[in-house]
Amino acid sequence: MAKKSAISGEYIITVEDSGTVRVCKIYDNVKGSLRECAESKNFEYDPGWTTRQFGSKLIKEFGEGNEAEIGEYTIVKRDSGSIESYRTYANTKGALRECAEANNFEFDPNWNTRTFGSKLVDFINANK
Repeated sequence: MAKKSAISGEYIITVEDSGTVRVCKIYDNVKGSLRECAESKNFEYDPGWTTRQFGSKLIKEFGEGNEAEIGEYTIVKRDSGSIESYRTYANTKGALRECAEANNFEFDPNWNTRTFGSKLVDFINANK
């Protein structure tokens, strides 16, 4: 269960009841995220593919049914045929740095992940 969370742009930061911090990025530019995902797997793609074609081909190659988990990326094909993608970061502290920089949040590089995540969530929520 989430103790607290914040949404900033494409990032969702969640601090769980246990103190664990998760960072997820839901892409506005789905095709861009599909390119990142394909390149991480050396999957050859045609730049002319539509988002639906590209997502479907990645799901067919690496997934099952209407979903594929490829490293940190998850690609989902909805019933309507639209493609969604998100990334759950393995390097949580690195993702927190990205989000902090995007929000002009000054942080102490010596903070641990739990402290950093908690302070960043508070900062984002206070400055909405």
